[in-house]
Amino acid sequence: MAAVVLGGCGGDPEGTSESATPSPSPTESTAPSEQPGETQAVEVNGAQLEVPADWIVTAPSTSERATLGAPKDASGHSYGSGIFNSDITLADDTEDLAESQSRVAPKAKRLADVTFAGQTFFHFRELEGAESLDTYGTVIDGSEVTVAWGFNSKLATREQIDEYINQVMPSFKFVG
Repeated sequence: MAAVVLGGCGGDPEGTSESATPSPSPTESTAPSEQPGETQAVEVNGAQLEVPADWIVTAPSTSERATLGAPKDASGHSYGSGIFNSDITLADDTEDLAESQSRVAPKAKRLADVTFAGQTFFHFRELEGAESLDTYGTVIDGSEVTVAWGFNSKLATREQIDEYINQVMPSFKFVG
């Protein structure tokens, strides 16, 4: 029984249901656009993401959730992170999981659904103080896959946050 986890590390980390494919947003930052071409693969229970090499990944094993930390800027601050989870679920489908998420985060707004690797994910966004929370989730073959992003909205603009997320989410794969 897995629960969607909202949050980010270091005080850093916000959905109407229509299908859309995400596209990178323009950025005003130097940090996200300077990502190296190399990536590191992160796998959690058969769900995979590719993360830029300069990100900090904490993954105890391939069967537990992983934390994906955005790179630090010149002053040593990271603007946010994501929690990547894949586990068995009691949800019947993605819509059922989204309804559960809306109960966990009643102030979050549901944005248009997005598609990664042919799989539809719900997308919720919430502003909570200085934190901008974006949660994506889907159900695949009896497993739920969630990525809960948290960014400090006082350090990063919405465009910068979207660019960080779009560096990772389009690389999604599920290998079971």
